[in-house]
Amino acid sequence: MRKLLLAGVAVVGSVGVASAQTATMPMSPTQGLPTQYNAIMAGNNSNNSDGSPLGSGPNVPTPGSVVIHINGRVNFYAAVSGSSLNDVAGNKLAPQQFLEYFRLYPGFDGLATNGLRYGGIVEIRQNFAGQTYNLTGATSNGTAFGASASGNSSTSTLYVRREAVYFGTNQLGIVRLGQDDGPFSQFDGGVTTFQNFNDGAWNGDLPGAIVSNAQPNFPFWSGIGKEYASDKAVYFSPTFFGFDGAVAYIPSAASANDAACTVAGSGCSQLSSSTTISNNANPTNIYEIMGRYRGNFAGVGIYGIAGFSGSGHVHTPSNAAGFNGQYNGFSVTDVGLAVSYAGVTVGGNGLFGAYNGQYSLQPQGAKGATAWLVGVQYANGPWTLGASYYNFQEAGSTATLFTTQRYDDGLAAGLTYSVAPGMVVYVSYLYGQAHQGNVNLNTGAVGGAYNDVHSTAFSLGTRMFW
Repeated sequence: MRKLLLAGVAVVGSVGVASAQTATMPMSPTQGLPTQYNAIMAGNNSNNSDGSPLGSGPNVPTPGSVVIHINGRVNFYAAVSGSSLNDVAGNKLAPQQFLEYFRLYPGFDGLATNGLRYGGIVEIRQNFAGQTYNLTGATSNGTAFGASASGNSSTSTLYVRREAVYFGTNQLGIVRLGQDDGPFSQFDGGVTTFQNFNDGAWNGDLPGAIVSNAQPNFPFWSGIGKEYASDKAVYFSPTFFGFDGAVAYIPSAASANDAACTVAGSGCSQLSSSTTISNNANPTNIYEIMGRYRGNFAGVGIYGIAGFSGSGHVHTPSNAAGFNGQYNGFSVTDVGLAVSYAGVTVGGNGLFGAYNGQYSLQPQGAKGATAWLVGVQYANGPWTLGASYYNFQEAGSTATLFTTQRYDDGLAAGLTYSVAPGMVVYVSYLYGQAHQGNVNLNTGAVGGAYNDVHSTAFSLGTRMFW
């Protein structure tokens, strides 16, 4: 397992304070399997996301103490990209750009003398305000451009992406409550969806360099914001003979649902029925259940997952004209497998059932969605090399009343090199395509233009983390 989180951990106990100079990510009891820490879920560690007994180490609490951590990372990457939508209606994008971001992961893990495990998990991100070209007096859609780069950058703020509390014991498992990852995201961890090389493949950083409408949809629920940025209650069981399980309940897909609505109207996360037809697309009472197996046989590591998610939806009247505006609740199955030997991991993931796009409900009358992914990864010392390919077939736009379907393909490849503790460099490559007959994928309207879009991107980046 690659070591990702380093110094800066303080242990606070009943007898005083001690600091650890070189703390590393706690290893799970199943180290050596085809899994490694997913940078996308950097607020998680073995203390708070695995119901197995705690290991040992400077960032694992001893009875009667807590471990405080303020981890973070800074990414910078230079990208070159192109797509079918880089030159539209006389507006042309340059292929080259620099991108960067900052994230912070404060939290703590505690262990009481009676065996109670508990703590808090927070992820703070940088909110990129809409940047405008620095021409004083110029306007864009009636809005004045910023007068300086300093003025533009000062509008960027910080926001909370994940926030949760957890508690449990080795014997009973762990309960996590808050805006947090569910079983589909936690148990995959990017392993069977092959997100753990370079910057995360099609669910990583490099897609930020590509025009959004030119990107293929990333359909898998592991590590995506629409899955984890909702308030939920999750239970993770202890491990028995390599098997463990998890179940989650999510009242609605809304995030930070900490107060009642002022009025039972459109946009209220607590809606169960509505007179507004579009509200039928909102899922309610979502649940996820998933099992996992981790084992090692004569040096061959096995990592397998299987789960199901269902939901209801807001009830609304039908629309008699054209598409009736009605949606089905989630009915989604996820299976994944990764097999590892001598540093080589191969495997894949399948997600299929009643859903559409990325974590959206299936329109009534439309076909179900099917997504599959295959990947390979090789790790040797400081080097990690990986590649993945996925195909996604979905209903897509309702504009054609289901006479056509959308097809997406995504290829990713990359190489990561650990230069020193807390520093990696990586190269990433992406190629994607999307198609839906008689749908303009640039505007979403019916039409013969841009029924097929393609995109490609390459980046060279570095990540500093602590």
